[in-house]
Amino acid sequence: MYRWKGAAVLLAGALALGGCASGEGSGSGAPAGEAGGSIVPEAVKAVTAGSAPVTSLTLPDKSPKAPRNKRIVAVTCTNEGDGCPLSAQAVGEATRQFGWEVKVIDGKGDPAVWNSAILNAITTKADAIVLSAVAPALVKDALAKAKAADIPVVTMFQPVVAGDGIYGHVRPDHPAQGELAANWIIADSKGKAKVIEVVDAEFVELGQRSTAFNSRLKKCGGCEVVATVNSTLATLSTRLPGAITAALQKHPDADYVVGATDNHSLFASQGIQMAGRAGAVKLVGYDGNSPNYRLVRTGVQAMDIVESYSLQGWLAADLLIRALSGEPGRDYVLPSRLFTKGTMPAELWETEADFRKHLTERWTKGTAAND
Repeated sequence: MYRWKGAAVLLAGALALGGCASGEGSGSGAPAGEAGGSIVPEAVKAVTAGSAPVTSLTLPDKSPKAPRNKRIVAVTCTNEGDGCPLSAQAVGEATRQFGWEVKVIDGKGDPAVWNSAILNAITTKADAIVLSAVAPALVKDALAKAKAADIPVVTMFQPVVAGDGIYGHVRPDHPAQGELAANWIIADSKGKAKVIEVVDAEFVELGQRSTAFNSRLKKCGGCEVVATVNSTLATLSTRLPGAITAALQKHPDADYVVGATDNHSLFASQGIQMAGRAGAVKLVGYDGNSPNYRLVRTGVQAMDIVESYSLQGWLAADLLIRALSGEPGRDYVLPSRLFTKGTMPAELWETEADFRKHLTERWTKGTAAND
């Protein structure tokens, strides 16, 4: 079940992001001959291929023994929504057994707060720093100071960028998520989709997700992005609902809205309701925040592509253990799974593999379980 593959750990299912082809709105029944030609059955196949539960993970077979009593500072992008804070809290859950203290700082969606938190961690001599969806490019000087102080930094959600000063990354495969979202829309619409896309230029990974989404959707001759709505984390509640309403009024033929993240989709749902288009427009999201689980289960949101925040935090903890043991850095890619109304679980999805047991064994023994 667990295998080590070189410098990066690829988790099973990461490239075949899951979904449930039999769930409501999955589009798995789209006939091959409808609009879009062969792309519809191709999209159906991609959704079906990604629908299986993630029952096995490719994880390291060996690990250094976890050091004791370390102090970590985790800085979140914002504590609004689930992804940033829950992933950071999971680092504490994973390492509490070794006497670690993990202090989570709310980044409030503000780069000034992010920089201040990193600098404070350096001043107070934290053993390591975790950034949860904090863009390294916006804290570049602070990261340079952390490096000068020999304080390792691990990021979650962020893509690998050469020279970013990061010891290791844990992130979803954002391009694969974007492509899967496009495949679901192609399949669900039978190749006839009019899409409003919400984009957020603050984060490189969201741009990767959007680029892959648009690249795939353009291959569907009957599909089109009719409008793009720009948004940021800081203006989600104040601007996004009205912007979505205005876009839907300008494009009454639009039948899908795609959020850049579930935070964006949550407020986009308000805009759909304000426009009087609830039930006529299908909302798509990414990441898997608890409010969006409820939206999917109640049919307000048609689909969500979800990663495990708990697994992300535990893998970040693994990187911290390696960093503080003097091992070279590495990266992890998270698996994702697509859910619709008929398949969305009651609790936040964590994969179907027992990663807690596996990682704890390695950290406790300092060796592979089967050695």
